[in-house]
Parts: sequence; structure tokens; C-alpha cells
Amino acid sequence: MKLILTAQEHYDRLAEMGNDLNDPPAALEYMARWDGPAFWKAIGETRGKDVLEIGIGTGRIARQLLQHGCRSLTGLDVSPKTIEVAKSQLSDFSNAKPILADVAEFCQPASFDIACSVLTFMHIQDKAKALENIVNCLRPGGHLVLSIDNASSPIDFGEWMIPLYPWAPERYTQALGSMGCEVDDPIPLIDKWTDPQGKKTETYGQEIAALIKATRTGFQQQGYAELRS
Repeated sequence: MKLILTAQEHYDRLAEMGNDLNDPPAALEYMARWDGPAFWKAIGETRGKDVLEIGIGTGRIARQLLQHGCRSLTGLDVSPKTIEVAKSQLSDFSNAKPILADVAEFCQPASFDIACSVLTFMHIQDKAKALENIVNCLRPGGHLVLSIDNASSPIDFGEWMIPLYPWAPERYTQALGSMGCEVDDPIPLIDKWTDPQGKKTETYGQEIAALIKATRTGFQQQGYAELRS
């Protein structure tokens, strides 16, 4: 029988294995299926902005945000070993702040202009609380960009499995709208990746994720208990 690991345990193991470090261009292109041009267009101008990333991992997205000139980058992750890798990988940026924290318990009110997350919310159980905290972290007019994977079955990693906690894109838009955000229509992310030999993925041509952008215009907690159910 396979082990069932938490997200923290899973990413601790991947960090020990050196996952995401020194990936070849093909691997980086593969990962960019979830954070390609549509993601960066939604992020918009970052120069001089304070950015919060939920699920910093080893710093792949954070490095790009920092290179784009953000004023500060605060990155959260629940994996202690992953955070240590991120600190090492981003040590050349004095304005990078990797923090060991669960977004469902983290809040720095009105501290950020932009918040983003790629492939992290599938691991978060209390999504309503996490979204509430992120919205509270944004300054008025600040925006959140989420890349939401369509996967719903547990991830099978060979020796172990990781349970997922999916929400449909419509549920994110409903929750964020109830929290005083103006929410754009979700953008489907279609898999168009092929490997260096031209082989297509099993999901080629299919929607593998949705991109959600929400701008904070106010805040209200009405309906929060219902959102958590």
C-alpha cells in the first residue's frame, strides 16, 4: 500500500531529491504550461511593486518576478526544506523574502500590490480562509493571479500519493467576488507542449488549468462560513 503524504511531506522529499534545480530548457518550458504568456500578462507591470507569491517552491517564478524589477518579493511555502532551497537560490536578491508559512494562517494587511500562485491551491484545504487572507494582504486596487490546475485525482508519485482538494474555477470567482473583488472571467490554459523530439503530452490540446485574476476593490466577509463548506 502506498504512503499518503501531506503537501509539506511531499515537497520536503522533492527538495531532498533536488527537484526543480538546474532544470534543462525543455523542463522549464513544460512547467510554463501553467504560467506562460497569459499568466505574465495578467500579472502586469511589477517594477516597483511589492509582490506576494503563495507556494514559492524553489524560486522558479520568484526569480522571474525579481528580475522584472519588483520592489520586494515575499514567498510563502509550507515545506521547511523547500524554503531553505529557495533562500539559497534567491540569495543574490536582497529584496527576496522566502517565509515558512501556511497562507491559511498568514496575513499582512494592505502590504502587497500583487499576489500570485501557480499550482498551489490544489493542495490547500481551507481555500476560503486562504483567499480571505490574500485579499486582506492586498492594497486597494491590488490584484491576485491564480493558475488553477484541473487535476482532481490524487497525484501518484510512484512510492507515495498526495491528496488534492479541487475547486471549480467558478467557485473561486464566487468566493473572491464575495470578498469585495472584481473578478475577470477565467482564462482556460490549453496544453500545447511538445518535447524536443516533437512528442505531444497526453493532454495536448486540452484545457489543463484555468487562470483567475481578481482585483481588490473592497472587502466583506458575508457568506464566509458557507464558502468554507
